[in-house]
Amino acid sequence: MAQGVLLRRPVLRLWLTCLLAMAVPAVGWAQSAPTARVSPAAVDKGQGNITRAEQKVAALVGQRGQLTARYQQQLSAIDRLKKQKASWRRDRELNTAQADANDTAKRLTVLDTQLHAAQIVLRDARVAVVRAIDAEVKAGATGARAQQLASLRAKLAPPLPAPKKIVIPDAEIDPLADSQELEQQAAAIAAVEKQLEAQRKGLDSQHKDLALVAELRGAHDRAGELATRDDDQPQRGGSRTSGSRTTAAEADSPSPQSGGAGNGSSGGGVGGTDDAGGGALSGDKLPSPGSFENNVAVALGEVIDRSTIDGLVRASRSGNPKQRAEAAKQARDAVAKRLEQLKKKRQMIEARAKQLRGQ
Repeated sequence: MAQGVLLRRPVLRLWLTCLLAMAVPAVGWAQSAPTARVSPAAVDKGQGNITRAEQKVAALVGQRGQLTARYQQQLSAIDRLKKQKASWRRDRELNTAQADANDTAKRLTVLDTQLHAAQIVLRDARVAVVRAIDAEVKAGATGARAQQLASLRAKLAPPLPAPKKIVIPDAEIDPLADSQELEQQAAAIAAVEKQLEAQRKGLDSQHKDLALVAELRGAHDRAGELATRDDDQPQRGGSRTSGSRTTAAEADSPSPQSGGAGNGSSGGGVGGTDDAGGGALSGDKLPSPGSFENNVAVALGEVIDRSTIDGLVRASRSGNPKQRAEAAKQARDAVAKRLEQLKKKRQMIEARAKQLRGQ
């Protein structure tokens, strides 16, 4: 019996030794984990990425503006040639002008694709910096560094103001009201008119931006179809005749809206509209997809009919720029109609107040 106990003791000591060897590293790791800190280099590196992305976007916007001006000149030249008397020389010059305009339109489509990609890179760079700032603040940034991070975050992702519902005041004339009461009523209506005008301008800008995105997408698709259809034809060079297949393709491809991309809202930085969401690339903000339409739906909930509001919200969820542009146009027209009605009511109230003051 004693001999069996002696044999088990070395085995017991070996088992305890292995157990302690496995426990010590785990304890050491658990003690060192809370002391890990986030390096400020992540924010600084992200700012450098933002600067480079902004420079690229600005360069592409400049190139697109120059190309747009050239495209408009080419379209004007085509219009002048079409008004001239038909002749062999006129047809040759018209074919050449249409071919040049077609090439410019394709270059604009390619350039817009590059610009859209650059805008996405810029947006992602800003999002990455915001996340790096949040991580550094959570890790314990204090003092001047914390203030610097808060200022930078507010610049990159300013908080969106909560939408405020617009309430239409009573616009009917009270026959018992005096001139002072009528003037106060007219002033309240005028204040609401300013709010509605701001909403109308916002919807008009949204409609134009999304219509431009839809037009550029259509131009890109048409260019791809033409390239596939004429894949067996020479691209450029050599003389052209008035009956060539290239002329028919060129007559369909140029579009004034394709060249108007340089005049959109992206002229100063990250402009344009993201295909997947409402204004996700506009300005320095990082709104969520469809936030513009949702804010408008709240603000105009009691101003325009419910069907128009529902159509605006449904279009924002579709991600289709053409559908969203049409919904924004309908909402804009509805706001403009209500605004005109309020103006007429206010003018009648002011005329009544003026009449009472004269008496």
